[in-house]
Amino acid sequence: MIQFSAENKPSFAHKANEFMKISVERNTADDMYGRNYPYIARVEIVSAMMNVGTVYQIPVFVQYQGLQKSFGVDVCGFRIEVKHPQQLIIPLRQLLSGLINTSRLPNYVFIARRARAVFPVYTIHEQVMAIARNGPVFKHVELAKVREYLTDYLHEAGILGEKGLSDKLHVRGVSQATLGLRRPIFYLKKRVAGQTDFWAPVFQAADGKTIFAYAVNQRRQVPKAAGMEVMDLWEMVAEALIADGRLQNKFDLRPDRLFPTHWQEIQAHLYEERPLQINQIVLPQYRDGLHWLAVEARPDEERFGLFLGRSAADLAQRVRTDFQRRARL
Repeated sequence: MIQFSAENKPSFAHKANEFMKISVERNTADDMYGRNYPYIARVEIVSAMMNVGTVYQIPVFVQYQGLQKSFGVDVCGFRIEVKHPQQLIIPLRQLLSGLINTSRLPNYVFIARRARAVFPVYTIHEQVMAIARNGPVFKHVELAKVREYLTDYLHEAGILGEKGLSDKLHVRGVSQATLGLRRPIFYLKKRVAGQTDFWAPVFQAADGKTIFAYAVNQRRQVPKAAGMEVMDLWEMVAEALIADGRLQNKFDLRPDRLFPTHWQEIQAHLYEERPLQINQIVLPQYRDGLHWLAVEARPDEERFGLFLGRSAADLAQRVRTDFQRRARL
């Protein structure tokens, strides 16, 4: 989380006083949420914005250092801290003013952890746009390409990485209820030698009923289905990429970095087979009636990656190829 101040305010600021009303109110929720967040910063968009009428309820946290108490909010990857809740209004207005672009607040942010920088990302019709502070604007129909363009620029400018490509841009969604950050629930990615890479984060919709990713110029969305929504979205995105000439085989695309709960839901629909062994590496192997799957645990992240194939032999070859790409064998 990046500490917000007037000095690091985004440079593409617009006046927002007439756009929004901001108030800080007592949180009346009688639960753990209310005890952890004693106040709510209420932001109402009243004019000159694409989402006129939207009300954001931003939780105000309290923290203690000895006998000193402070209050703060986390908004789009930036943190504001003050001594009294009502003092949040002015810096919050300044921050939101600086984040407004093309009459919008960001849909995503890219975070460079080592560089301690946040880059807002906006969805405008079929395009995604990211802005480098005091730098150029990068646009494309897919979030993955925008991240690639921005990453290249930041490395060339010496902003990202330590004498090389060590730092990465991590994507987070921006909640349209609280303006807090949301982690992707998993990713869809293609890494095939000689072909253009594809990478798309998958998020759960605010209502919790669907999951979605942006691919081939539009939002691809499927309803929750007790875990099988992961496979449904994988199929949908793969078909779109094949139709667009950017994917040759649907098994070249794979779901990666699933949370344990999502993997457990999928696992309940599968038939377990004999484990797949590639040299000294052993992966659990499954079938779902149509596909063969292998799952790779990522214990450092508490996430799981899936490999898919049309047969056991096809699956084994795909796992072997990917491990070789990552120099694991």
